Amino acid sequence: MSRQNSDPIALIPTISDDDNDVPDLDGPDDDDDNDDEMIAKARAHKLAQATKGKSLDFNEQFQFLLDDPEDKRLIKHRNDNDDQLKTRGELSNIDEKIAEKNKPDTEEENTTTNTIEDEAFEMEVEHEPISDKVKTKESKKKKSKDKKKDEFFEESPPFNPDQVFSEMKISRPLLKALSAIGLHSPTPIQAATVPLALLGRDVCACAVTGSGKTIAFALPIVERLLYKPHQTAPCTRVLVLAPTRELCVQIHQVFRQLSQFAHNITSCLSTGGLDLKSQEASLRLQPDIVIATPGRLIDHIHNSPTFTLQNIEILVLDEADRMLDEYYFEQMKEVITNCSRTRQTMLFSATMTDQIKDLIQVSLNRPIRLFIDDNQSVAPYLRQEFIRIREHREGDREAIIAALLTRTFHDRVIVFAQTKKQCHRMHVMLGLLGLKIGELHGDLNQTQRLDTLRRFKNEEIDVLLATDLAARGLDIENVKTVINFVLPNTLKHYIHRVGRTARAGKTGRSISLVGENERHLLKDILKTCKVPAKMRIIPQEIVQIFRNKLEELEPDIEEILKMEYGDKMLQTCEAQIDKAEKRLKDSKTDASNPKREWFQNRNERIAEQDKLRLDPHSNKKKKVSKEEREQIQKMKSTPKTADDRVKFEMQKVARFQTRQTNGSSSKRPRDSSSFETDLTIDKPQWRSKSTPPAASAPTKKSKR
Repeated sequence: MSRQNSDPIALIPTISDDDNDVPDLDGPDDDDDNDDEMIAKARAHKLAQATKGKSLDFNEQFQFLLDDPEDKRLIKHRNDNDDQLKTRGELSNIDEKIAEKNKPDTEEENTTTNTIEDEAFEMEVEHEPISDKVKTKESKKKKSKDKKKDEFFEESPPFNPDQVFSEMKISRPLLKALSAIGLHSPTPIQAATVPLALLGRDVCACAVTGSGKTIAFALPIVERLLYKPHQTAPCTRVLVLAPTRELCVQIHQVFRQLSQFAHNITSCLSTGGLDLKSQEASLRLQPDIVIATPGRLIDHIHNSPTFTLQNIEILVLDEADRMLDEYYFEQMKEVITNCSRTRQTMLFSATMTDQIKDLIQVSLNRPIRLFIDDNQSVAPYLRQEFIRIREHREGDREAIIAALLTRTFHDRVIVFAQTKKQCHRMHVMLGLLGLKIGELHGDLNQTQRLDTLRRFKNEEIDVLLATDLAARGLDIENVKTVINFVLPNTLKHYIHRVGRTARAGKTGRSISLVGENERHLLKDILKTCKVPAKMRIIPQEIVQIFRNKLEELEPDIEEILKMEYGDKMLQTCEAQIDKAEKRLKDSKTDASNPKREWFQNRNERIAEQDKLRLDPHSNKKKKVSKEEREQIQKMKSTPKTADDRVKFEMQKVARFQTRQTNGSSSKRPRDSSSFETDLTIDKPQWRSKSTPPAASAPTKKSKR
């Protein structure tokens, strides 16, 4: 099969079963013998370890590094300019405020706190140590009915789970890179996906979290790019989309590691929160691979003159069920409309739902479905524990979290909260208890988010408080425990949350606080348990001790939050002043700097935001009487109790579940799906940077 093609838009050649020999791109060199010895040692080492029952799919020392020379621009001058970043508000100084509050003012305070702690734990000294009771929680499983096979998908061919990478027709540069990373044999999802992706087939793959899905699609992509035509003009051939910025950074690191011995492959990271001008300069060089989030990608499509998706040959959707839900619905239609029809599409996720079948049926060509594991199950070595919260004891949740982190689980812990406000409050609360805490949610800028991830990976902090932003795809080594402050919205969200631990064949533990209103989701979780779940019981005396301690810290918590609110207001005012000055300067050069465009106009964006908002909202200002205004101000000024905060968390979960139930009940049949209508019937002609759109179908774009 010919590897070169004179066609200026030649597709990347695939590797078929007829190609017995894979050409050596490096040519004969002195390292060939060493490479053969290295591969032989890897096989022998795999066979020796197989008898011990250990897995060689991942190396314990494998990690994603953020200190690569080319990735240091993600955190500009991190080590030298931390103080400057804090003054500008780019790095949080909340830990310094907590440390100041933790310093005792007098020796009397030291003695009083010591007596409080002695009285608090007196029962543990005088009597036998009180430990949490753990009981086995068994579920009643119903026999599942046999589901009919979807005729749209093709059956996946059999694969050999015991093979090594050297037996999979992979070139030597990639074998060197895999050996440098510490990977010698593929996981089941990798063994099933790589041969099909090398043949250019469309794939819809589903496997449990931590099974190596990123390597499964990155490996065949880099292998095919090794044989790209060298005599043609450079163009972007591969597009990888992910829902979060942190996941995009992680995927970019994987591609960089796999292509470290292939110097003719370039990649570019394009996400929100990073410098826009530098991304435009990188895209102007036409990199082979672009890893992006949907919003920033659409921004570049409409505002970067030289960037286009018409030459895309491989499209990858990581966390496909999240990419295709209602929040990314309109953006994904715009991206798929701009992509080439003759592309190869690969969808990967830990959970697959029926909602994405519309897109699969329209945009994929004879796809092969790979369900290595049940799409509604957790990792096999995960120990699941649940703590029951009585109906009138919802306010004990914060005390229980403090007890768990102080008494039992001290390091490598991720705590998931439902809202950003509760996540930040728990950061202050647990920090005053003396724990090393970090937070990760959408209210932080990109510099703060990457800095928190770096500190947690480097074990500079012991506990990471996060929202569902960190629930998908992030691979953080040696996470021992995942704690759910409240159960998430759905079973799918639960699987992604607890999937941050027990990854790559390791063991882990998840602990979830379950109230009376969450028992229906608990039943669904227990039905999927392959290993019996446990019920953890914390003595009520311990819970009361920590609740009293948190009530004593309440004034300090409120004072820190008020100080931080004042600092935030000052930073907001400074940012608005800088923005106004920049507009005055740019007003003189409007001709050279046109306003950026978006694929939706203002009214369409407002309508979409109102549709996705959980709380009822109206743009019209309602007339409020003086008495109602005073009552609202009184409610805002009144400090909320622990029960009120938990009630607010549960209300958000209930609203999401209500909207999802209403959406599923009024779901349209597949024949009348919006994806099919928008992508086939009313599909516009390809838009080019040089040719204007047709006069018969003008489109009004918004300026922003």
